[in-house]
Amino acid sequence: MAVEAGFAVGDGVFDTPLPGVPFADPRDAVGQECEAGLVAWQARMVHDEWRRACWMLETARARADTLQRWPEPDPRVIAARLGWSVAMAASRLETAQGALERLPRLGEAMREGRVEHAKAAVFVAGLRDVTDEQATVVVDALISQAPKLGVWELQQRIAAAVKDVDPLGAENRRDAAVARSRVSTRIAPSGAAEIHGLDLDPGMAVPAFERIAAVAEVAVERLKAAGNSVGPAKVQAQVYLRLLHGCPHGSDDLAVLEQVVLDLTTPAGPADDLDDLPDLDDLPDPDDGPDDGPDDGPDDGPDDGPDDGPHDDGPDDGPDDRGSCGAGPDDHGGPDDGGPSDGARSAGGPSESGPSPSDDGGPDERPDAGRWSDHAPDAATAEDLDTLLPTASPPGWQPGGPEPDPPPPDTPDPRVPTTEPPPDLAARWTERGLVFPPATLRTTLACVLGLQRAHGRIGAGTLTGWDAYRAAWARTCAQFRVLLYDPDGALEHVLLVRAPQQPAADPRYRRQVVELTAHTSEVDTLDPERQLIGSWAELARRTRRALVAARERPVDEHPAHSTREAGHRFPGAELTRWIHARDRTCRFPMCTVPAVACPIDHTHDHTHGGPTQADNLGPLSVGDHLRKHDPTSGWTVRQTRPGRFVWTAPTGTHHLVEPDPYRPLRPVARDRFDHGITDPHTTARPTRPWQPRTDQHGHLTDAQRQTLHDLDRRRRQQQNQPPNPHDDEPPF
Repeated sequence: MAVEAGFAVGDGVFDTPLPGVPFADPRDAVGQECEAGLVAWQARMVHDEWRRACWMLETARARADTLQRWPEPDPRVIAARLGWSVAMAASRLETAQGALERLPRLGEAMREGRVEHAKAAVFVAGLRDVTDEQATVVVDALISQAPKLGVWELQQRIAAAVKDVDPLGAENRRDAAVARSRVSTRIAPSGAAEIHGLDLDPGMAVPAFERIAAVAEVAVERLKAAGNSVGPAKVQAQVYLRLLHGCPHGSDDLAVLEQVVLDLTTPAGPADDLDDLPDLDDLPDPDDGPDDGPDDGPDDGPDDGPDDGPHDDGPDDGPDDRGSCGAGPDDHGGPDDGGPSDGARSAGGPSESGPSPSDDGGPDERPDAGRWSDHAPDAATAEDLDTLLPTASPPGWQPGGPEPDPPPPDTPDPRVPTTEPPPDLAARWTERGLVFPPATLRTTLACVLGLQRAHGRIGAGTLTGWDAYRAAWARTCAQFRVLLYDPDGALEHVLLVRAPQQPAADPRYRRQVVELTAHTSEVDTLDPERQLIGSWAELARRTRRALVAARERPVDEHPAHSTREAGHRFPGAELTRWIHARDRTCRFPMCTVPAVACPIDHTHDHTHGGPTQADNLGPLSVGDHLRKHDPTSGWTVRQTRPGRFVWTAPTGTHHLVEPDPYRPLRPVARDRFDHGITDPHTTARPTRPWQPRTDQHGHLTDAQRQTLHDLDRRRRQQQNQPPNPHDDEPPF
């Protein structure tokens, strides 16, 4: 394959060494050459983006017939010449100015072809509200990691670093944003509606979404057991709407669950064949009276009572019986679970969707009047066939609609919510609702102890120090793990610590995990008796006791070195916690799925003799796990040392995946009177002398004149200037 030795990059400041770029047809290259060519072209394109940023910045400041540059760049010049909107031109110009002037190391990475424009824009936007010194610290800490991070992950790490170096400013910006919280809605071009909650308080928004996920998790299991395949995203959307829109039996988790299952249960369609339609000759004659046949009157037959028949609302058919036939917590509706009919009733099938036909007085008073019943219409024509066909259960109750009819005396009233969960949800029920799905909150031990304000990380993103502190203490029912690192940032211990229970702790978090990070030396120097009180001191004491117990154990019992479970098929709880803490995410290149959501995989297959120990285990997401075991995928992996994975791509290239060292950033002080909300500027704003506001006649009051004199006297004292001779009273 022909490769150009180099390419012209200009003169002077634009001279830079870049790899050779292949110009031949990539279809004639082998896998290694294809990937090398892609990397070379990517470097050239990134370098060209840097060159365009230089031209853009100079053009926005240029003036005709002169080399003089205007101080403030004008994005309208770029927009008019390139056919961009002014907003787009201003955004690109902001990135160019930030990378080339404010963050020179970022511009250097672009010039070398390592950080493309999209990631540079993430740096510039994420560091907009911090000082130049703070921004430099963040760039120095993350610029080497940026080429190997996705845009979303890079954005989260920048946000976390900003909250560490500027904790006070981060809290102020968070409070200012929450003060602007709002909800907006619009109709999308597709015709569907969208509802957005913007700048909400994380302390309420995160539990609100976790409640939606908890109800949707159970609803998906119910629907699957009933034979309805509905995606989790669709179920969550329906739960969201029902929580806002309302349900007939209240808005507790159980009522919302039943209504959502009813809403999403696939109804039985109309008859597919005209042969299945009833014969007109078999329909009741219009002249038939109520006493013409043994089954024509409401009281004529033994099967005509309100509690008879397969669809009656007897004592076992009320709303308190939901889930009695459904799958349990561990039942996922697999092929051996009995098929769709096994959970049809628990999923809100037609037999439980509302009052039965025999519960109502006449066909016009029933919400499901179109069903077959013992009450025939007075007249039947061809147009009546549609109303006489068997149909699905009626749609769910809507707010503003008629209330459902009361049940018989021996049936619980469905309009009265019950606090008793069905048997299959007993293990997931608390006094505050369904237990939230598993998740992980990660912050520092010092933050939870109230010694500093460090960022927190959850699945939705990065939290400020105060929000992380509140979230951790609200989860004292969860499992607390203290992750201790050596001075080089390598994981040393994973301590299981029971958190002091708080009266306001939410029991719905009991399936979740709180990870508290710290250097081991921090715990050694921590003095709970002198530095802390109350629950903070108790948590610190328990952490120190757990560390002492961990150090007293033999080295061969440490999960990083233990071989006790080498012959087991699956790792134990302690070894699993160690793998989750060591690797944090899926070990496939560029995958960011949390380790707690991934199955533990044997790097060397257990069926081929691979041991179940730390140097042969790693988390892989479901898709990456299948890809690794698929011989046609071309991906292979080796674990050269514990936690260090070397993947070989189908093109023959090696990709190294290993955990990042633990190196928390320290706060960088701001100016004393800088609250950190306004945007910083590369150059200081010119200070203008204070001008008092005059009255309606343009005159100054005596108090304003005195203020001007005081300010002038103070300025002269600060600048060591002689006093104003007019400050003192004249000598006569």
